[in-house]
Amino acid sequence: MRSLTFLFLLIAAITTNAQEGIKFNQTTTWNDTKAKAAAERKLIFLDCYTSWCAPCKWMDKNVFTVPAVANFYNENFINAKIDMEKGEGIELRKKYAVQSFPTFLFINDKGEVVHRTASKMSVEEFLEEGKKAANPTTNLSYLSAKYTEGTRDLPFLLDYVLVLNKSDRMKAEQIGKDIINGISEKELRTEFGWKTIKALARTENDKLGAYFIANESAFNNWSKPEEREQLKDRLVTSTMYGLMSGKNEKAFMEKLSYFKSSEKIDRRKQGIMLEADFYLGAGRTADYVKITKKALKNELKDDAEKLSFLARRASGSKGDNNGTAPKAIQKQAYLMAKRAVVLEPEEYSIQSTFAHVCLAMKNKPEALAAAKKSRLLADAETSKIQKLAQDLLDRVEAL
Repeated sequence: MRSLTFLFLLIAAITTNAQEGIKFNQTTTWNDTKAKAAAERKLIFLDCYTSWCAPCKWMDKNVFTVPAVANFYNENFINAKIDMEKGEGIELRKKYAVQSFPTFLFINDKGEVVHRTASKMSVEEFLEEGKKAANPTTNLSYLSAKYTEGTRDLPFLLDYVLVLNKSDRMKAEQIGKDIINGISEKELRTEFGWKTIKALARTENDKLGAYFIANESAFNNWSKPEEREQLKDRLVTSTMYGLMSGKNEKAFMEKLSYFKSSEKIDRRKQGIMLEADFYLGAGRTADYVKITKKALKNELKDDAEKLSFLARRASGSKGDNNGTAPKAIQKQAYLMAKRAVVLEPEEYSIQSTFAHVCLAMKNKPEALAAAKKSRLLADAETSKIQKLAQDLLDRVEAL
């Protein structure tokens, strides 16, 4: 009995520690935080957030609480979470030129940024950023200094680009072009070549994308099959958006078979999304209605997110009805949005989309019910979303 009690307490303790996540704000002021960092010879991890930032809340819930993340960050950093619109956060925002949220800074005890990254990330990405920051030869400060000194070998440049991607996209794009122009075919057929292609290929037709499509099996030793599949899907999708914007219907439809004939349901879904987008942009109402009707009964019937996305785009598109969508497309948007609500009635964005669609159709009873529901759900979201939900509700009530 005693053994069972001990086991229960041990499991409870582990569960509690896992739920705690990253231990933030164990000091009172920013100066105290720097002093603690100096005393423990650690960097400060500063989570720059705002109360209305949805990705900030997502990171709080889905990444900061993961045991592997919490263990690494608690062991290696003094962790601080500061609202950039309140108290000391206002001055820190100016000092460190924080312009988007979330922004993640890794700062030494002198107050100098040694690594900088941003945006919503997966657990793996966030852990990788922490490891780069903690390593004095891979953080942004070190790589920037080496670049300024004139280091230009391609592996170094790729490391620099991967760090810059989340802090200075324009500079990353510029250096990325230097890598693409400088890499040889021999270098492409290496592990470094795979890393370069994965990071910098954009479409099937650019230098890196074209090489990958023509030599996919050459990268088997350095990548998993799912990685290659994901890259190919990304390249084909980008190519198709280019064909769509160029109104090249013949080439677009030929390329579409890559998705439509696939055995993988996710790939077929992507094909539906692309084809629907093409018809919507081309003003081909009958074709749009046909493909979305079929999808509503088959591939997308249980996919609330994609149905809601299609509905919002369709209801907000320009058509032949004085700047609003044609009635047939409005009706289809309504059917997709309503199905999405049935699937996920407690999701704010789903209810909000249905309210928007009903508002566009001047369907006040259903619009009002959905707007009220979305306003209620918004209470669990950020202040910015709450305002958007209230604005929507006000518009519906004024209908």
